[in-house]
Amino acid sequence: MILRTTRILPELIRINITLSVTLSACAAEFLVSEKISINLIFPLVAIFLIACGASVLNQFQERKQDAMMNRTKDRPIPSGRLSPQKSLWISIVLLVSGLGILITKHYWVCFILGIINILWYNGLYTWLKRKSAFAVVPGAISGIIPVFMGSTTAGGTLQNPPTLLLALFLFIWQIPHFWLLMLKYGDEYRLAGFPVMTDIFNINQFKNIILAWMIGATGTSLFLVSSGLWILLWPKIIIIGLNILILGFFFQQLMFASKLRYKIIAGSMNIFLLIVLIMIILDKIFL
Repeated sequence: MILRTTRILPELIRINITLSVTLSACAAEFLVSEKISINLIFPLVAIFLIACGASVLNQFQERKQDAMMNRTKDRPIPSGRLSPQKSLWISIVLLVSGLGILITKHYWVCFILGIINILWYNGLYTWLKRKSAFAVVPGAISGIIPVFMGSTTAGGTLQNPPTLLLALFLFIWQIPHFWLLMLKYGDEYRLAGFPVMTDIFNINQFKNIILAWMIGATGTSLFLVSSGLWILLWPKIIIIGLNILILGFFFQQLMFASKLRYKIIAGSMNIFLLIVLIMIILDKIFL
């Protein structure tokens, strides 16, 4: 039984998302820390555990809706591979473990931010998704709180300008990423009881909205380059070149393509985010 649970754990915690969250916190640490320290690992482990626990709790909360959508019906809980009770206990263990590390290491601001993020994501956002198609906009705040958690554990403040810039980029990036899913799986979301954007806008209007937010996300990354977030030249060149490629691809897909390549679009957005975060870390390492 333990072995079976271990096998489905990466799927349960949505490992790709939780690792991205942890990487964003790591990038924030590198932005504000004066030196690279082994002690920075502890809050990252805590942030990872909290993100995992919140993900499991979210799947517990939305298990009935997940069972109604083809995209999510094979997740561990709706597929019957894991009982709701066990998933709830797993989420509690993960959340308590992550918060416990922060308490033990006296990262009190990070601890408070962790509590706020759990309440925001598993409380407000999960509830709001069933009420409004625009829920992702306030919901995106839960995706940037880990940036501030990482920054404060490295000695930064909540008003630290580099941290605010990185948070702005991540905030804008999340919204078109989610709306692409809604564009592809809108009928499934509607069937599961979630309001969808195509109930408010037609397909072409919705595509224009997504493209505008994508332009905002890439434009924000260019602002990061001009703001001096990177000191070395080669990370700047990589980010600028990546922006040109990804904007051209987005524009072609959303404006002219007869059939959208959703996997390629979503994959390119994820790679875009990953490269931005890695460039921040590498810039500090090589300096």
